[in-house]
Amino acid sequence: MQNCIHLKQKLNHSLECKKKKKIINIKDCSNCKFKDFPKTKTRPKKSSAIQNAERNRFSVFTKDLEHCIICGNKKEHLHEIFFGKNRNKSMKYGFVIPLCFQCHLMMHRNKQLQEAWHIRGQLYWEEHLGSKNEFIAIFRKNYI
Repeated sequence: MQNCIHLKQKLNHSLECKKKKKIINIKDCSNCKFKDFPKTKTRPKKSSAIQNAERNRFSVFTKDLEHCIICGNKKEHLHEIFFGKNRNKSMKYGFVIPLCFQCHLMMHRNKQLQEAWHIRGQLYWEEHLGSKNEFIAIFRKNYI
């Protein structure tokens, strides 16, 4: 339940209406004509370039993007191996893997599993795309 933006809790746990400038009880607040709730934040719209990149994701690790690469169940998410600030770079170079919901949770909770995929990504880069120094220049870290 959201509270009115004019409602303030005092140190003695009483409630004060900043609009009426007096101590009130919660029932008074629910019937108040000044009642106002915080505006919900809207996400900024994704650019068409990002939408296209997400739509055209591919994987250098598997051709089957419909099944989880870890357990084989039906895919629910496409996970960028280098996520966060490197997410777009992962999509650009195909460092994307299909994961079911449970394996996706496990991936984000298990740092060792993340590191193993980071190493696989860097090894793939060094074998097929460029040098270690180029990888570090783009992804800003050496995982090996």
